[in-house]
Amino acid sequence: MSSGIFAYVGCYTTLERHAHGTGINVYHVDDTLTTWHHLQTMHTMDNPSFLSLDRSGRFLCAVHGDRNYISAYAINRETGLIEYVSGAESGGMNPVHLLFDPENKYIVIPNYASGSVTSISFDKETGTLGAVLSTVQLPGEPGPHRIEQHCSHPHGVTYDPAQRFIYVPDKGLDCIFIFKLQGGYPQHLFTVPTREGAGPRHIAFHTTEPYAYVINELDCTVTAYKHTRETGELTPIQTILALPDHYTGNGRGAEIATTPDGTAIIVSLRGANLLSIFALDKKTGKLSHPQSTSSGGMTPRFFSISPAMSTILVTNESSDTIGRISFNAQGFDIAGVEHCTSVESPSCIVLKTP
Repeated sequence: MSSGIFAYVGCYTTLERHAHGTGINVYHVDDTLTTWHHLQTMHTMDNPSFLSLDRSGRFLCAVHGDRNYISAYAINRETGLIEYVSGAESGGMNPVHLLFDPENKYIVIPNYASGSVTSISFDKETGTLGAVLSTVQLPGEPGPHRIEQHCSHPHGVTYDPAQRFIYVPDKGLDCIFIFKLQGGYPQHLFTVPTREGAGPRHIAFHTTEPYAYVINELDCTVTAYKHTRETGELTPIQTILALPDHYTGNGRGAEIATTPDGTAIIVSLRGANLLSIFALDKKTGKLSHPQSTSSGGMTPRFFSISPAMSTILVTNESSDTIGRISFNAQGFDIAGVEHCTSVESPSCIVLKTP
């Protein structure tokens, strides 16, 4: 297949998640992202809920939500099909994200239920996962939410653009932990507190300007930070509501991303079942009042932005759909979300060019 892209969709599978997925689904998608052909269902261990390509693009890794496991799959370059390579313990319960180091030798994993960050070795030649190298427990005072913040709940792990520092938003402790990876071992440098009860979930950096943006799950806000590249420090400059003014129901912030051209920030909101886009002022780093649109389904847990075009693919977990919507600097396409394909309990989507 010489054109189009491959899409890899991780799905929840367990009754405790009210899910009915079966593993990782593989698709071939045309260049316009409108025609989807299902190629493979890889039956996996429970809940391959977050996926990531390694640095070479030869391997796909999945963390398994509500379990203590990570798995690796080799990707056939021509067909896009995947083959199981290896698995390993993640070092804690409910791993929710994963990050490859720049040398493609280590993987860093936040374990939501255990309140820890672990690192494991990765053989970049074979895709074999190694044993846990290090486990760091995250200390701090839990936030005020009686159910969601009784202890540390790290939910994301992201490098800054220069790949010097690792950022781990902790929903349970209302803070962001900053690490440096040394010889495969995460070294905690300092912690940035967030607004009480915000529940920081994921962080996205501007690709060229010194700013970072955090989606706060519990209060559905986005906080903008000035990013000091030399030291890794974050200084808050703005917090703005991600929900439209007329919306009075419940919501939970989920995913956040900077658009490829750096003109906007996009977030997804579960419960409200919305996508919101904020225009971004490159001089100040601040965001404008958002434009919101339906996600085209229920529980938009994750979305991916196509690198080749201004298009979002959103996984609507509770309605078993993947939707597509276009955007530009002025906002979302007024035509709204178009249905791409149906897949059971989708959680995450990763795109790869052949």
